[in-house]
Amino acid sequence: MKAYFGYFVVIFVFVCHASADDETVDCTKPPRFVPPHMCCPVPDVSTDELKEQCAEYNKPPPPPPMGRGGPPKFDRRHHPHHTPPCVIDCIFNNTEVMGANGEPDVDKFSALLDTAVKDNEEMAAVMEESFESCVGMLSELKAKMAEKASKHPEFADRMGNCSPVSGMLMMCVNIETFKNCPASAWNDSTECNATRNFFKQCKFPKDGN
Repeated sequence: MKAYFGYFVVIFVFVCHASADDETVDCTKPPRFVPPHMCCPVPDVSTDELKEQCAEYNKPPPPPPMGRGGPPKFDRRHHPHHTPPCVIDCIFNNTEVMGANGEPDVDKFSALLDTAVKDNEEMAAVMEESFESCVGMLSELKAKMAEKASKHPEFADRMGNCSPVSGMLMMCVNIETFKNCPASAWNDSTECNATRNFFKQCKFPKDGN
């Protein structure tokens, strides 16, 4: 099963139209969409056992009500590689990647990778480094998500009783892994390279504007 990337959500939440260090990258113009798993097939972290344990959460959330903006833009039915955030929350809780204190555990995530990504040591190493980087950014990511949730309360409603932190953290891991994808797994195409350059160069601002 291929990993998910909340590509559109990533653009909306984490990427800002800021200036880039590389003048060849225009951060005001995202590149043409290409499914990230077609560029870098990051493995899923759920094993068959974990999928069974978290099966009750493996269903798409109800779509938000129709508003003036028309139908929902992020319907999972149109993005089959997205794993529901409640499944990620369940997996991280069951494996203690997310501790009882609500803090992520790097060693537990490493142990999860040893089981779920055991056939790809190179990719697992990049994912572990990505997790460590994302843990370091967690406070900033939480603040960014809280800001977006305050402006779009329907996001919180769609989460139900699940914590969004695990899903947000896993999304970050996938973004960082995508940016640092091993050459052996990377699709060296013009579209994929343009997308990766955009993610590497265009940063969201520290002040949240």
